[in-house]
Amino acid sequence: MAEVTLENINKVYPNGFQATYDLSMNVADGEFLVLVGPSGCGKSTALRMVAGLEEISSGTLKIGDRVVNDVEPKDRDIAMVFQNYALYPHMTVADNIGFALKLAKLPKAEIKDRVDKAAVILDLTDQLDRKPGQLSGGQRQRVAMGRAIVRQPKAFLMDEPLSNLDAKLRVAMRAEIASLQRDLGVTTLYVTHDQVEAMTMGDRVAVMNKGYLMQVDSPQDLYDSPANVFVAGFIGSPSMNLMEGELSGSPTSPVVKIGSISITIPSVEGTQLADYLGKQVVVGLRPEDMEDAATTDDAAPEHSFATTARLVESLGSEIIVHFGLDVEPYIVADAIDDEAEAGLQKNNDTATFVARVSPRSSVHNGADITLVMDSARFHFFDRGTGNAIR
Repeated sequence: MAEVTLENINKVYPNGFQATYDLSMNVADGEFLVLVGPSGCGKSTALRMVAGLEEISSGTLKIGDRVVNDVEPKDRDIAMVFQNYALYPHMTVADNIGFALKLAKLPKAEIKDRVDKAAVILDLTDQLDRKPGQLSGGQRQRVAMGRAIVRQPKAFLMDEPLSNLDAKLRVAMRAEIASLQRDLGVTTLYVTHDQVEAMTMGDRVAVMNKGYLMQVDSPQDLYDSPANVFVAGFIGSPSMNLMEGELSGSPTSPVVKIGSISITIPSVEGTQLADYLGKQVVVGLRPEDMEDAATTDDAAPEHSFATTARLVESLGSEIIVHFGLDVEPYIVADAIDDEAEAGLQKNNDTATFVARVSPRSSVHNGADITLVMDSARFHFFDRGTGNAIR
């Protein structure tokens, strides 16, 4: 096993397009790191540079202690699992799994032993004599995994390996892959555009946007402490409500004004937020940090506001309420439209936001509702830089 280190990696194509900007991160020995971001953010390009399938324009790439910028893909001692499986249709499962070992001219007995062990791990023992066309999508993905496992590489690279599977199978397979990686302890760099996949599988998650690395952190820290408005808006489903606001009051008794409502928040004395009193900021609040006042004992007026439910989605375990506020929303570019400009958007009408409330709520479409905000769970971002204010 080995760690994978990217130091100031840039990729510039001949036409002048730059896919990554000074990309620096470290995948620790045995770690499962997920690279996530919207389409075109540079995550697959980064993976392909690690694999050696894309040339690095500048920067340093290490696998273990060895600089591999100019090392051929076959000599990097990595194994890649692709989105389309890349299986040979005329070969049996056993031959597909052991093909790389055959090319390496390993003894037949060793090839069979490695293939059999991989088949046991992946529950493919009964499928070894079949051909890919006779397998389900999940089984084909296991074969692709088996081909990587038998090589006993220093690192696994996975490029959206589950995107061709249906939703139910994706859930099962992501659990299998995460469990398999823990059992094998192989350093793994996994690329996906699916944030749920990223949050449930990775030891750490790296978020990219437009070629830049936005934040690398554990899934929970990424969710609880986003570094900027992009991460805040990209991570979470439904995504964080982001809107224009103003901080006022004193450091010990601060108030956040959102449109026509004012919510008291805990003391900001001695924090960076104290410097923003009297200034406009971007305010963030996750949907689950609001509740229907009718279903909670904590319905203090200074934490509550009245609105109308524009759309109610009952999911059994929770209710998603879309409601209006007379405030400008902050739109995260790429999360909505590749051509959209990030920032506060002017609205002639009230903007729509989202709350996730208890299934005990009796709210329905068009009903008036009083929502209670958890005043300790607000996130604040600088309007100019978009960076979090701690």
